[in-house]
Amino acid sequence: MTTNTFVAGDGFLYRMDPRAKIMAMLLVCVFLFLGITLEGLYATVVLLILVGSVNTGIQHTGRTFKSILPMLIFMVLFMPFNVRGGESLISIGSFTLITREGALQAARLGGRFIGITYACTLLFATTPMTDVMLGLRWYRLPYKASLVVTLAFTYIPFIADSFIQITESHRLREGGDLEKKRSVFKRLKDLLPTLTSALVVALRSIPYLAMSLEQRGFGRKEKRTSYHSLDSYRHTFTDFLISFTIPIVLWLIFKA
Repeated sequence: MTTNTFVAGDGFLYRMDPRAKIMAMLLVCVFLFLGITLEGLYATVVLLILVGSVNTGIQHTGRTFKSILPMLIFMVLFMPFNVRGGESLISIGSFTLITREGALQAARLGGRFIGITYACTLLFATTPMTDVMLGLRWYRLPYKASLVVTLAFTYIPFIADSFIQITESHRLREGGDLEKKRSVFKRLKDLLPTLTSALVVALRSIPYLAMSLEQRGFGRKEKRTSYHSLDSYRHTFTDFLISFTIPIVLWLIFKA
């Protein structure tokens, strides 16, 4: 499993200390749930998207948004129906379909979802997994927990890439013209073989995952040592200062 979420680049986030980036990610995620205005929430989301586009490229930003788009649409469509009280925004006869409060809650939830996704994406897209693990261990997170986090962000992209490859192979086998003529129900029905193949790939990768854990010393009682270090990052204090300053400034500007 050589697939990971790191994207090669030379933006300023790549030179930032991983420990400061982890702190900045946590503070931004907390900030999105504080009492801020809706305009401030989406201004922060736009800022995250711009930072991501400058560092990792517009194409990576587009792929990230495309991956969360189905979940985002599902949330935005169904969330307003959960809030029935308040001012009626859309109604059919005497039945209130969507209230103003429900629409605002859906907009706020969607903004938080996008913001958290991009904040986490920027961390793992601009930081090698070895540095992420060292950063987590610097925060005194146990080695096993750090290993689980880093392996999860390696294994999930591996399964996703395998699913895309299997889908493309099925599409080439059937022919591109047939793909356009198939109905939605036919596509859903043909999705079952693809999911089955992806499950087989996931099961066959279990021995490799076990060997990877074994090579990393998982389960041993000896004290863990590290070949890599974070000594190459020379501006740790400045990076931490920036990580704390930006969320505080955003809070002072956009607090409700």
